[in-house]
Amino acid sequence: MRPSLICAALVVLAGTTPAVTAQAATPESSVNASSCYIPQLIAHRGGGGVGSDPYKLENSWPAFENSVNLGVKVLETDVRWTKDGVPILMHDADLSRTTTGTGNVQDVDIAYIDSLELKNGAGKIPHFEEFLTWSKSKNVQVWPEYKPEPAITQQAWIDDYAQKIKASGADAVVPSFNKPELEQFKTLLPGYNQIWFHDVIKSGFAVKPSDVPAGAWAGLINVVLVNDPKISVEMGKADITLYAWFNILTKGDDPAGWDAMAKQSPAGIITDYPEQYQQWATTTDYCKKPKKQKAKCAKLPKSLSGDSTVVILKRTCKTNAGQKVTVSVSGKGKLVKGKKGKVSVKTDAKGKVKITLKAKKTAKYSALKQSKSYSLK
Repeated sequence: MRPSLICAALVVLAGTTPAVTAQAATPESSVNASSCYIPQLIAHRGGGGVGSDPYKLENSWPAFENSVNLGVKVLETDVRWTKDGVPILMHDADLSRTTTGTGNVQDVDIAYIDSLELKNGAGKIPHFEEFLTWSKSKNVQVWPEYKPEPAITQQAWIDDYAQKIKASGADAVVPSFNKPELEQFKTLLPGYNQIWFHDVIKSGFAVKPSDVPAGAWAGLINVVLVNDPKISVEMGKADITLYAWFNILTKGDDPAGWDAMAKQSPAGIITDYPEQYQQWATTTDYCKKPKKQKAKCAKLPKSLSGDSTVVILKRTCKTNAGQKVTVSVSGKGKLVKGKKGKVSVKTDAKGKVKITLKAKKTAKYSALKQSKSYSLK
C-alpha cells in the first residue's frame, strides 16, 4: 500500500488449479496466547520493518522469508511492470528510494532491474512470478496490490496480473484502491476475494459501508477508524470484513495502536512489524477492565465546618498504582500546602465547598477521582 495520509529463479507451475480463499484467515493459535481477541496479522510490504524504519526491507526476499519463519500466513506486497512487460515487486513508481537504480519502473527493462540491488542489503528485486510460486510452496496467502500508473491505461498489465495469479495456483486476495480495477478483476479472477483500500487523500476521512465495492473486504487506515469508531460496527452490520492498516504518517503501528484497533474487532491488522506484533499478541490485555486505584493515605472528611482547616493529605500520597494523589478545591475554600506534601483545606465562614482527589490512570489502572461537596455552617 502507498504511504498516504494516510533466491534462485523459480519456475511457474502452469495448469494448476487456483487456490481460492473462501473467507478471511484466522489468527495462528501459536501467536494468540493472550486472552484478548487478536486480529489476523498481515505483513505490509512483506513485513520489512526494522527498528524505527517500517520500510527498511520492504518487498524483499529477506522480509518475506523472515515473516514466513515467524509463522505469518498473509503477505501484502506491490506489483509494477517494466517497459518490456515483466512484473516485479516494487511499491514506488521511481526506483531511487529503495534501489541502487534511478528512473521509473515502467521506463526500464527487466535486464536493468536485474542489475540493481535493493538498499539496506536486501538483495535483488523479486519478480512477481517467482514470488507467487514461492508463496504457494510456503503455503502462505498473498495480497499483491496492482500498482497502475495514473497517466497510463495498461490493459495488458491487468490481464497479465490475472493470468499469472491463475497460472501459479497461489492463494491470492486481490487488493486495490481503485474500484474500476477491482471490477475488472471480478471478471478476470472470479472466485478470488478482493480488498478495497479507502484512500483518505482522494476521499477524506468519511467512509460508509456503501462505499465498499460489492463483495469486497474493507481496508481502512487507522486514522479513519479512530476518527469514526462506529464505522467498524456499521461494517459488521453490512457483513463487510474489516481490516485496519497503518503507515509512517499516521503512526500507531505499535502496541498502543494495535490495542486501539483490536478493540474494534477487525478481521486483521496490516503491519510492517510482524515480529513485534506477535510479541504484542502474546501479552496484551487491552480487553481487560482496568483495576481501580486506591489511596489509603487520602480520605475525604465526612463533614466540614466554616472557618476551619482540615488536613486532607498528611504527606505526599500515592495510590496502589504508584500515582501521586492531588487535591483540588472549589467554592468557599482554598488549599494550604505544607512540608513533605501535606495538603489542607481552609474554609470560609459560610457557603459551599467541593474537594476532589485525583490520580492519573496507568496502563493497568483506571484514573482515581473522588469528590465530595459540603455546606459550611
